[in-house]
Amino acid sequence: MHLLSMLIASLFRDLGFEKIIPDTNLKNERAQHVYEQLGFTKLRVNENAWKDQLGEWQSSVDYELYPENFISFAE
Repeated sequence: MHLLSMLIASLFRDLGFEKIIPDTNLKNERAQHVYEQLGFTKLRVNENAWKDQLGEWQSSVDYELYPENFISFAE
């Protein structure tokens, strides 16, 4: 989480990002946990958003993060 915190801090501080919007597979609970610990807010769940390489429908979760909500683990 340290490296991800450094990346996010740089996106806001050095590159002037005003918001970061990632998504992840609904089944990827570990990624969701990490995003939420960093201060990301869950926006929505997209049911059956895409098909994987086996042709099975997968759902995704959209998140967003503003600089004021960022919780850094880089210190």
